[in-house]
Amino acid sequence: MGMKQAPSTGLAVTTFRRVAPYLLLLILAAVLVHYSLLSLRTFSDFAPYYRAAERFLRAENLYNFADGHYLFKYSPLAAMLFIPFALLPYGIAKVLWLIISWLLLAFCYFKSRQLDEGSVRLPGWAIGLVLLGISKFVLAEIHLGQIDFLLLFLSLLSLLSLQKKWEFWGGVLLAVGCLIKLPLAILLLVPLWRKRAAFMGGFMAGIAMGIVVPLLRYGASNGFQVHRGWWEVLTASSPGLLSSNVNQSIFGALARWLPAASGFALIIGALFMLLYVILLYWLDIRRTQHLAAPQLMLLGSVLFSPLGWVQNYVFCLPALLTAFHLGQQEKWSNRKRILLLAPFYLTAVLLNYEFLGREIYKIYLGQSWIFIGMVFLTLAVCQPVQAVRSDGTI
Repeated sequence: MGMKQAPSTGLAVTTFRRVAPYLLLLILAAVLVHYSLLSLRTFSDFAPYYRAAERFLRAENLYNFADGHYLFKYSPLAAMLFIPFALLPYGIAKVLWLIISWLLLAFCYFKSRQLDEGSVRLPGWAIGLVLLGISKFVLAEIHLGQIDFLLLFLSLLSLLSLQKKWEFWGGVLLAVGCLIKLPLAILLLVPLWRKRAAFMGGFMAGIAMGIVVPLLRYGASNGFQVHRGWWEVLTASSPGLLSSNVNQSIFGALARWLPAASGFALIIGALFMLLYVILLYWLDIRRTQHLAAPQLMLLGSVLFSPLGWVQNYVFCLPALLTAFHLGQQEKWSNRKRILLLAPFYLTAVLLNYEFLGREIYKIYLGQSWIFIGMVFLTLAVCQPVQAVRSDGTI
């Protein structure tokens, strides 16, 4: 007969198992708070938003090329959104935006789960892998004080409205997002091919509102000059940034791979984009299988953006959650899905953390291997769902 475990030892093991997850969360929270406080020392991309809001309040020109690299490149409506922050001292405004950013990320996670109708519940290890998959993009976003969490949140609400009775307001929200970042207009394809007239009406009303409302501050003549300045900034600054190492979109990669024929690179990128849209349309009309088009369309808004920065790939969160939801539904018996997720983590996560050293990391950015990882993620989501028998076999 084996010896029985002492009651005190068994109680200690049980207590440790219960307490360990909370200890890990506490340690993680401490690390993130420390990182956030360090990020506040720079928070470089928040400064243009704050400055633009100040200028808007004074009815000054928002787009001044003398600002250099940190030029405000968003619409006048974006400057209006940051007016509440401009009314506060800059130090307090930074802290407030940091807190809001973390809250928006949490909201984005839960809203992303809602895109998967009837999805299974993920175990803790799967949630951890999902968060690991977006971790470097999240850290880059926090470090810069960027606006992608807000844009993802607006986009998710607009897509979720297609399942609700408030489609019109979903269209308005997407219009606000597009007036901040134009590539989000690709999301319009989903309500277009689903023939959602109310959504499209809300979108057009939102665009009109976003153009007209700034005129109330600047007047008609100066207001149109401000909008013209926005367009001049976009057209003047974008071509030079297309081949930047930070640009991890398909267009950015092709511009570096084909430097002598940038026009040809844009044509090839547009063809890839067309094929991507056709694939998502095919997935969407086969909705009895699974809803993948909205999640992948969010990913495509970065993948096919002329300027897809590293931090913009927080938009892969819904697609990554969908991949894990499908895997859990299949009880991880679909080897193809697993084999496609593995290179995603290699190219979009491990190498992105300089896992193989600084020099490899430089090559990695120069070749846009993050974009390659996102292609693997897209393929993982597109894998057909395989039915699983009660004995766990396919």
